[in-house]
Amino acid sequence: MSTQSSINEVQPYSLEGKVAIVTGASKGIGKAIAVDLADAGAKVVLAARSLNVVEQAAVDIRETGAEAIAVPTDVTDVTAVKNLIHTTVDTYQNIDILINNAGNGIFGTVDEFDPADWDSVVNSNMKGVFLCVKYALPHLLANGGGQIINVLSVAAKVAFPASSAYCAAKAGALALTKVIATEVRNKNIRVTAILPGSVETPFWDDIPQHPDFEKMLKPEHVSNVVLSICQQPLGMVTEEVVVMPPLGIL
Repeated sequence: MSTQSSINEVQPYSLEGKVAIVTGASKGIGKAIAVDLADAGAKVVLAARSLNVVEQAAVDIRETGAEAIAVPTDVTDVTAVKNLIHTTVDTYQNIDILINNAGNGIFGTVDEFDPADWDSVVNSNMKGVFLCVKYALPHLLANGGGQIINVLSVAAKVAFPASSAYCAAKAGALALTKVIATEVRNKNIRVTAILPGSVETPFWDDIPQHPDFEKMLKPEHVSNVVLSICQQPLGMVTEEVVVMPPLGIL
């Protein structure tokens, strides 16, 4: 094997012209991911529940000269997810990358927790991943491969008080990610779980007691990791990444 061919085999994967769906993309980590992917040349589909906010995020990206559309989507709703996938394929003809980032957090002790809140947290953080992967996967397969990245939380591995639904949902989503990886690893689809620690985002807006924002990660720290994984050379896969603030668990 020549030196030149060896070099070519480990070239970064170019995102120029690739089609990427990002859920939970109206703000915080999701928006930062969408911006970074667009800056790298990808055509980005931003999905979130709030129409006005997610559309403005797409406008901001288009103003940089990149391609982006917004699709209002509740990832817990089958019809909405099908519409997201259909709109993406109808607009850009294929799907190369799926970033599952959507999810909510409601907190309280087990004995006081409302069952409806449990369903909301589990559905948004775990069922949403399942639905998006289920309906995007046929297009990734038809396209000859692709990348799935599930942005989860260190709560998938660490138990926090008053976080039963959130920890359970993230742990379940991590297990789901591993199952998906085993099912598609021989079909040229790379699957990665990213587990961030505390990140300064609007996630904390309704939580009166939270860690010091100054000590948290920024959304761009997580989006930088996502971009790096998407650009990794073919022939390898990063299956799991834990991204923590310098001080660890806050």
